[in-house]
Amino acid sequence: MMSYMEKRVDERADVTTSAKFKILSDSENGASNGYEEGTIRNISKGGLCIQVLRKITEGNVVRIEIPGIDKESGRTIKAFCEVQWCVKSGDSNFEAGLSFIALKEEDVDYLNAIVAKQKRAM
Repeated sequence: MMSYMEKRVDERADVTTSAKFKILSDSENGASNGYEEGTIRNISKGGLCIQVLRKITEGNVVRIEIPGIDKESGRTIKAFCEVQWCVKSGDSNFEAGLSFIALKEEDVDYLNAIVAKQKRAM
């Protein structure tokens, strides 16, 4: 039996929100021609988990746009991420762990506020 060691350093907020992503580098399946749709499952200032329709190869660079995590602000995060892992989750979906490699400082503050708000609500 394989054991999993938790590598996250940042607390995450559980969210369910849509996102658009574009694979910029993928030697196995080819880069995206346009944006694809996914659903964010959780997020922190360090990265996120996204549900997608196809396997994304570890190490790929992804451009992501996440509109309205906090519906009140209407803020959209645009960032570059690296795929850390991708596993099958259900009949036709995959879940992928992405780490941010380029994220604006104000987006880091925004994500920290979302995590803190969810933590206070618990």
